[in-house]
Amino acid sequence: MEFSVSDLSKHLGVVPDTIERWVRQGKLPVSKAGSNYWFRTSELQKWASKHNITLNISDKEATEKKSESIIPLSCAVENGGVYSGILGADVKSVLNACLERITKVPKDFKADLLDRLIEREQALSTGIGNGIAIPHPRVPLGYLNEPLVAVCFLENRVDYQAMDQQPVNVLFLILCPDLKFHLHLLSSLSFCLRDRSFSQFLKSRPDSNALIEKIQALQTLNTF
Repeated sequence: MEFSVSDLSKHLGVVPDTIERWVRQGKLPVSKAGSNYWFRTSELQKWASKHNITLNISDKEATEKKSESIIPLSCAVENGGVYSGILGADVKSVLNACLERITKVPKDFKADLLDRLIEREQALSTGIGNGIAIPHPRVPLGYLNEPLVAVCFLENRVDYQAMDQQPVNVLFLILCPDLKFHLHLLSSLSFCLRDRSFSQFLKSRPDSNALIEKIQALQTLNTF
C-alpha cells in the first residue's frame, strides 16, 4: 500500500507542509514519481518503530484503535505530566515552553503542534476564565500512543484573551490520538473545574501525585 503526502498527513495529524519539509530533510522514507511523493507502508512502519511513533495505517489497526477503552482523566494527567515554572511572556512562548517539557510528543513533531495550537487560539481563545486555559489542536494527533493531559503552571500570568479578561497561569494541554478521547477528557476536566475546592487546590500548584489524587477523588463523584 502507498500513501500520498495528503494521506500521510491525515494519519499522523500534521500538516502536509510538515511532511514535505521532513522529506527535504531526509527524515522520511519516500519514493518520487514526477513531482509527487509516495510512501510505502512497510517503510513507514519501520520509520515509525525506530522513532517510537504510533502509525495506524491498516484497516485492522484502525479497528483496534476505535475499540480502545476511554481512559480516565487521572490517567491522562499521569501520561502528560505536571510541570511548574513554565516561562513565557505571551501565549506562543508559554505554549512552546510547555511542549519543550512534554517528552511524549516526539521532538520533530513539536513545531507542527505549536503551529496548530496557535491556530486554535487565533480562532478562539481557550482561556475559560479564573486563570485557566485548555489549549488543544483542532485535529487528532495520530502519532501519539495514548491520550495525555499536560498540566502546566506558568511562572508569570499571561494575557490569554480569556473569557473573563483575566490573565492565565494554569494550562491544561489536551493532546489525543482520536476525537473521542478529546471530548471525554474535556468533559471530565470541565466537571473538575466546576468544583470550587478543585479550583482553589490548583492555586497551591500541587505536584503530580497530589493533583492525580485530587482528580481521582472527584472521579468517584462522577462517571468519567
